Amino acid sequence: MYLPIELADMNNPHAHLRKAVTLKEVMESPMLAYPIKLLDVCPRTDGACAVVFAADGVAQKLVPRPAWIRSCAVRHTFTWFGDSTDYQKGLVSLQRAGREAYRNAGITEPARELDVAELYLPYTWAGLKWIEDLGFCGPGEGPRFVADGHTDMDGTIPVNPSGGVISTNCIGATALLRVAEAAVQIMGRGEARQVPDARLALATGFGGCFWSDVMILGAERG
Repeated sequence: MYLPIELADMNNPHAHLRKAVTLKEVMESPMLAYPIKLLDVCPRTDGACAVVFAADGVAQKLVPRPAWIRSCAVRHTFTWFGDSTDYQKGLVSLQRAGREAYRNAGITEPARELDVAELYLPYTWAGLKWIEDLGFCGPGEGPRFVADGHTDMDGTIPVNPSGGVISTNCIGATALLRVAEAAVQIMGRGEARQVPDARLALATGFGGCFWSDVMILGAERG
């Protein structure tokens, strides 16, 4: 998993599920489709999200520290769910969108250059695989990367300080919420979930037939 649930969503006053969850509770929750259990998946949340986009010169009048869009990339790789059969390759659309977003933002070592990431991870297992797809670590290194604390609040690349989709899933706005939370980090408004000195943040979206989008926000204009 990414940030321990009890440390993430408990720090977010806007989270849907704000309850400490132990590994034992996850493993003993009802089985949905082996080996995925109830607490491995996101809830259905009643909620909404709005993000205000403003031009240079206007943004500075709205907030003292705007979050600037440094890069954005979208990839749609399949038309139908059945078109994807080789899941060993990972989420190909995320890999491709990530590479383009990094290239446009001049990022070569994402885990070290990014300060925080808000990832659209609707399942616990997604966090392990998709941090590999985004190049935070190498193929097959996700479990060790997380176990070593790299995705914790004080780790190399804090992932989902908000609690992520596992704690809040307002369907239709979930991806935009990742952008909003990334912007909150850059603007320094995260309160208990704030990553200190966050100046470069990544947000992802996911849905449809495995499409992915990646947006990088920064404290400085590109």
